[in-house]
Amino acid sequence: MSKPDPAIRSIQAGIAAWLIPGAGHWLLGLRGLAWLYFIAVSGPFWVGMLIGGVKASVDPQGNWWLFLAELGTGGYTAVCYMIAALLPTVPVYVETPYVSYFPSQDLSQIYLSVAGLLNLIVVFDAIARSQTDGLPVFHHEQLARQAQQTPPPTTSETTP
Repeated sequence: MSKPDPAIRSIQAGIAAWLIPGAGHWLLGLRGLAWLYFIAVSGPFWVGMLIGGVKASVDPQGNWWLFLAELGTGGYTAVCYMIAALLPTVPVYVETPYVSYFPSQDLSQIYLSVAGLLNLIVVFDAIARSQTDGLPVFHHEQLARQAQQTPPPTTSETTP
């Protein structure tokens, strides 16, 4: 059985991590990191969505810079964008559970943007680890440091 092409493995890990936080690490066999990243990114995203409501939180026309940051969580943002498109548009300042206004809207955008930007770090980590078979990127430095600290093996011949 041959090893998969590193470029294909990197693309698969990156896309999986972008669609679902931690999925790229899960594909690489790093289950603990996958759960950690899933919770660390999904938590702020869904809290932000609960605070802001889906209709106003995923809005490229409202503040496109924040929407670009949200796109770091590609799968989540795409699903919420499609849900928001299906919901009816309500007049401004009409009470609805799908829209929030200042100050909760600003807080929601901060949570969503932070989650998106944090997931970009997760995506880059998954891509880097896919090229090193799951090891940290700095594993070459660790191996070199361990080699310097370990004394060279001595061969002592004993004569009977």
